Amino acid sequence: MRFLGGILAACLLTGVAACSGGGTPAAAPPPATTSAAPSSTVSKPKTTAPTFTPAASPASLTAACPFLSAEEIMQALGRSVTGGSAESEPVQTGVGKAYSCDYGKGQTGVLFVSADSTTPAQFLARAKKDCANPVPLPGIGEAAMHCDQKDLGLKIAVAKHSKGQVRTATLFLTPTGSENTYTTLAKLLADRL
Repeated sequence: MRFLGGILAACLLTGVAACSGGGTPAAAPPPATTSAAPSSTVSKPKTTAPTFTPAASPASLTAACPFLSAEEIMQALGRSVTGGSAESEPVQTGVGKAYSCDYGKGQTGVLFVSADSTTPAQFLARAKKDCANPVPLPGIGEAAMHCDQKDLGLKIAVAKHSKGQVRTATLFLTPTGSENTYTTLAKLLADRL
């Protein structure tokens, strides 16, 4: 009891000294740090700040890597990608310059982004030529599909009008995933073209 009385007296003296106006004000106690959430709230899952800022449909195409990160591919495929992403030298194609990004040092995938001189439908028709079992992805961009390529893995192709041109993205993946994986990646690319 003597101990509790002493604590109560100390608390009262501290309160009187802080309110007296004379002397220095008492320092506020440090904020309590607890890792447990109050029982009346629902705890939210931890989120980390993204290390990737996606392209917001740039005025001109100058690179492919800003359109899709290695982390997004990892998340969509549900597996790790070692080696990150690296911009490669642009490739000259029959319809212009294609910017290229390698994922996992080229072992996971390669993305090509370009402006096309044809229509989205014509681009998709060309993209289907090397495909086995092309699967259309309606409602993504103006034209989108995925397909298997003999000994080359999977191809996802997306096209749409943007910034006064037809912009295209072709992603080649070595590891395969589910239909949901391909739809997710195609939608990300279409939204950023």
